[in-house]
Amino acid sequence: MDIKQLVIRELQESEERKVNLTPRGGVMRADSPVAADMVEALSAALSRRATLIHGSFDPEKKGETPFVPAFESYVEQEPQANSFLALADVTLSDLVEKMNNRQSLSSNAGYVIFSHYQEDRYEFLMIALVRNRPTISLDNELHPTQIDEVDLDKLHQAAKINLTNYRKGKDSYLSFIGSKEKGDVSQYFAETFGCTSATPSKKATGDLIKAAKEFCSENGMKEQQEQIVEDVVSYMNRQRSEKQSAQLPDVEQIFDQYIPPEQAETLTGTFGKFANSDRYQVSHEFQPHRHTLNAVTKVKAKADNWQLDFAKRAVGPANSGQEIEFDEASQTLTIRRIPSKVVEQLRAILAGEED
Repeated sequence: MDIKQLVIRELQESEERKVNLTPRGGVMRADSPVAADMVEALSAALSRRATLIHGSFDPEKKGETPFVPAFESYVEQEPQANSFLALADVTLSDLVEKMNNRQSLSSNAGYVIFSHYQEDRYEFLMIALVRNRPTISLDNELHPTQIDEVDLDKLHQAAKINLTNYRKGKDSYLSFIGSKEKGDVSQYFAETFGCTSATPSKKATGDLIKAAKEFCSENGMKEQQEQIVEDVVSYMNRQRSEKQSAQLPDVEQIFDQYIPPEQAETLTGTFGKFANSDRYQVSHEFQPHRHTLNAVTKVKAKADNWQLDFAKRAVGPANSGQEIEFDEASQTLTIRRIPSKVVEQLRAILAGEED
């Protein structure tokens, strides 16, 4: 990991629950090995969260937050410590104002860490809010004593921008920790950084199906893959028909039902994190996309005089016993178990032709 820029600032909260930006901190040494370890720990902690929302800047709210224009100005020029500090400070001023204008349900004190870094082939800008935690140390006389240390494992809020994907114009380049609680610090973060969870539903639906297939392939569950994907698609269809969003924890429960007993300890409860990772970027919650679901489950064919619309699971080769059999040699379809109503319609048509 290559740290390009690093700024750390402190937020304090008064007895009246007002948040203040203290003069402490500022630009930090980006070449410090400890700084690299810290940013790497924060990035790992964010990746472990299974409740990340993936999206982009909301174009309709671009003028409502100073972060987006300041960010655009920063990425358009050669990165400098003073311009990164200016970006951090204008962002924090807006964040503090939002916190103080509304009643917060939790403490907003802590340290805000801004980092611009490169990891593998990607550049990122990450903003994280962390706090101290008490821990035990031994003094010079080996007496146990309590000290405070920064808790890098527990992110109270964070947002990460994939600068590489942003510059390429990708649909999704922004991830942040989501929350529906009013007054939660997550809400202030999302508003301050212009976040929107409007990742296209088509992409989210397709990526979830892809993640489902690859999770099965990578974990020795190929035999269950077809049924699992069918159950996942059925769940999304059901949520869509009820005008509800799809939720990753619900999908994870579907997977847990199929995990073999010998893999239960290692795989149970892991699909949500797998699908929510940078690899797939499936948001914790999203709207299923009807056409994408239909493309996975249905076959539609049309000729001059007929058209077909049937479920893929109903099709099999000749002599398979499936409802619809395809004989490749003769290029014909055989439809079995025709509903009685359709049978009567066909009889009526043929009777009419004979007359």
